[in-house]
Amino acid sequence: MKDRVSLILLTSNEIDGCKKIIPMIPKKGIDEFICVDFNSTDGTREYLKKMGYKVFVQKRRGRGIAFRIGMKKAKGDMLIYFSPDGNEDPKDIPKLIEKIKDGYDMVIASRFHPKSVSEDATFVRRFGNWMFTSLINLFWGANVTDAVNGFRAIKKEVMKNLKTSAKYFEIEIEMTIKCSKKGYKITEIPTIEARRISGKGKLNTFRDGWLYTKFIFEQLFRD
Repeated sequence: MKDRVSLILLTSNEIDGCKKIIPMIPKKGIDEFICVDFNSTDGTREYLKKMGYKVFVQKRRGRGIAFRIGMKKAKGDMLIYFSPDGNEDPKDIPKLIEKIKDGYDMVIASRFHPKSVSEDATFVRRFGNWMFTSLINLFWGANVTDAVNGFRAIKKEVMKNLKTSAKYFEIEIEMTIKCSKKGYKITEIPTIEARRISGKGKLNTFRDGWLYTKFIFEQLFRD
């Protein structure tokens, strides 16, 4: 019996990105299309419902909360987290699926792999990603180039076993750290990060950078 694949969209007022990106998402190999939406007022929810997505309303702000809602609502054995803002390339979705089928527990679409290109990362963001990824590699042996990107695939059983608690953007580094701690097999694929189609990014470089730093050092003193 083949594993079922759930694609989980994370949205908040992304109607322009959705209209361009959703038609580009390959349907082959994906068994379930769902969306976790926070506070959209621009027609994002209505558009996705029309496109056949199951839409779940997120009442409390937080990317980590959205990740867990997606996990709980998804019926698939494999979860793919994807944001339709233009940064993430839908052509990479089958590559993530294939790597999980090859036996990996989590696969990250890396924006900073030697074969990757990021058209959206500023110098500060590049440095921050390098610093946080280097710390995670040093402390937990993750051996990745992009511990922070949310565009990733993970086995649902693994996601459950991680017992994540992060509320905000630190969810991605929590998943990377805990997968490494627990000995799960992690790999990456190179990706092209294009510029956002419209709207403003939700991540605040300095606020969330401090959150990442605090979270990483807290994890050093936990089992």
